[in-house]
Amino acid sequence: MAAKTLNSAYISRLFGELYDTLSSGMSVNDGIYMLLSDNKNDAVLKSLLDDTSKGGKLSEAVKNTGVFPSYAVEMLQIGEKTGRLDSVLLGLSEYYARQREISENIKNSVAFPLILLVILVVIVILLLTKVLPIFNDVFAQLGVSMSGASVALMKLGSIIQSYAFVITGAVIVFAMLAIILYKLPGTHDKVLSFFKGKKLKNKMSSANFASAMAMTISSGMDIDDALEMTKKICDSDTGKKISACQEYMRSGQSFDKAIRKTDILDGISVRRLTVSFQTGKTDETMKKISEDYSKKVNDAIDEKISRVEPVLVIIMSVVVGFVLFSVMIPMLSVITSI
Repeated sequence: MAAKTLNSAYISRLFGELYDTLSSGMSVNDGIYMLLSDNKNDAVLKSLLDDTSKGGKLSEAVKNTGVFPSYAVEMLQIGEKTGRLDSVLLGLSEYYARQREISENIKNSVAFPLILLVILVVIVILLLTKVLPIFNDVFAQLGVSMSGASVALMKLGSIIQSYAFVITGAVIVFAMLAIILYKLPGTHDKVLSFFKGKKLKNKMSSANFASAMAMTISSGMDIDDALEMTKKICDSDTGKKISACQEYMRSGQSFDKAIRKTDILDGISVRRLTVSFQTGKTDETMKKISEDYSKKVNDAIDEKISRVEPVLVIIMSVVVGFVLFSVMIPMLSVITSI
């Protein structure tokens, strides 16, 4: 099997479907068999069925594929040990669904400004190479010279036309290299990290933390073990905060107070957590906090788009307006001389 980790959309769908089959009373093996009957060419399902048909556990089958995140494998093992495999499958499905949604929103947010930028460049090139020469011929017939700015822009257009093949080839090569580099995990993460910014990154970290804690606690783990498990999937900064939280708890502080001191969650979320900790509904509250943070992340991404879009539109309007204005000046002199 391929060594590349499966995407969040596939993992979320698979675990969600397995949860549905287990909830209906089917065994894990029968559930996988049923899913494979609808997806006969799915190599992952075939591998899972081979292992579970031999009596292997789902967590072992998932691990043997080599294409699932280690976090998913460890959570399935916990679900099997505690007898809560169905709830773990549902939690994993929801967790990876949120990861997919956030990732897709970020990708779309990065792509949208790039599309606008490409449109801007195309419009400017058409103006310089096609529109300005037409006006130049018309003005020449009328015995009027174009402005210095128009002439300079037209010369730039001529250069672009003369080296069109070279420029096009260079753009294609650059685009291919950019796509290849973006596909590499390190570059991909750096690009997304650059776009996220510190505030958005913190919101995403809090969302991941709350989601993982909700899942681990609901699977039957105690708070400290849940924190240890959650630390494995969080970024390094959040991992350090979790370690500090564990230290506070070892010194006798309660979970909610330790969370407050480490700033993993905001004040409102901590207050909700304090109430839930006293009522024994920490997992439910953590799930709601995760959903709230996911919404905040999506809202923050939409806000970034709302800032970038008008800026690019203004730039496009200014550039196009400047080109047209440089053409209108000699045209006005023709009109006034008639």
